[in-house]
Amino acid sequence: MVDQLPSYLFTKRNIYYYSRRIPPKMRAIYGKKRLVVCLGTKSFNEGLSLSHALTVRLDLLWKEDKPEDTILEVLALKLEPQKREPTLSQAGDAYLKIKGVGKPKTFERTANRNIKAAIDIVGDNFLTQFTTIEAGKVRDALLSRGLSVLSVRRMFATINAVFNFAIGEYGLDMKNPFALVHMPQATRKKPMSIPIETIRDIQAACYKVDDDLRWLVALISDTGMRLSEAAGLTTEDICLEHDVPHINLKPQSWRRLKTQQSERQIPLVGAALWAAQRITAETEGHWCFPRYTNAESCNGNSASAALNKWLKANFDREAVVHGFRHAFRDRLRAVDCPTEMIDQLGGWSAQNVGGRYGAGFGLEHKKRYLELMT
Repeated sequence: MVDQLPSYLFTKRNIYYYSRRIPPKMRAIYGKKRLVVCLGTKSFNEGLSLSHALTVRLDLLWKEDKPEDTILEVLALKLEPQKREPTLSQAGDAYLKIKGVGKPKTFERTANRNIKAAIDIVGDNFLTQFTTIEAGKVRDALLSRGLSVLSVRRMFATINAVFNFAIGEYGLDMKNPFALVHMPQATRKKPMSIPIETIRDIQAACYKVDDDLRWLVALISDTGMRLSEAAGLTTEDICLEHDVPHINLKPQSWRRLKTQQSERQIPLVGAALWAAQRITAETEGHWCFPRYTNAESCNGNSASAALNKWLKANFDREAVVHGFRHAFRDRLRAVDCPTEMIDQLGGWSAQNVGGRYGAGFGLEHKKRYLELMT
């Protein structure tokens, strides 16, 4: 059974063929009245792409008064459209080459990791060979590994971006299959603020163990810094000789800050002051935490995994490093710290219009509220 399709296509045993009448003046060259080429694909989208490319090339060749191409050269043309259509890995490389300019290393690392995850599950195929069936397999495999729906959605966002970029860049006649697949309903956990009693226990353990990982925990516990902000510090960022010891937090090439408001000065009190003193006394070199930071990047994910493992094994099973940041806001609220000052200390965007203006609070003023908090 042979099904005739438009655009010079027909199928035979589910394989697509290109079939076209040869102009009369060309028949002597080809030795036949019809050109039939096996496209070697079962995908309609891929067959259509190959058909269009062959049609354009043949139209150009057949306009020549003295064409010199042979039947073997025409058969070879069918490979060129496949060279133009990228595989998923090739599309990812092209995407990063254009969209990755000026982005941090984490952008490239995340994109490569998510694309590789899809390839490991369904293969590195040409983009037109992907359907919602393959996209569904990727979704189901990732969920079966224990990833949350929100994590899978973030991974799909990267793959969607690569497909959308390639469809436009390469002129592919297809829909994005990863944008069409359905996701289960996600349930978002409310961020947990670590209770003050647990914070005290954690800080006491940090004093006892007294190593670089515990310095990192102690530093975060009384400053409210994000983990990557603290892990990416240099020894020059710690200002202990000032009248008010503080952290001078600023963006760096190896660690960008999340928002414009994240650049700030944070007074050092309590466990954070102890940690800063230990870092200054014991650390040799430029980096406060060299196991996680170098001139190229700051590996906050690795630090998070190590610290969360320690916290869950020794304290509240629900305690995570980011919980210190939520607790920081709660503790400042408990001592009636002004909202604008809380935003400035934590590097949060201002919650009200009035808080977006003005020179801000001085270090001495901030320190008093941090001392009340501790």
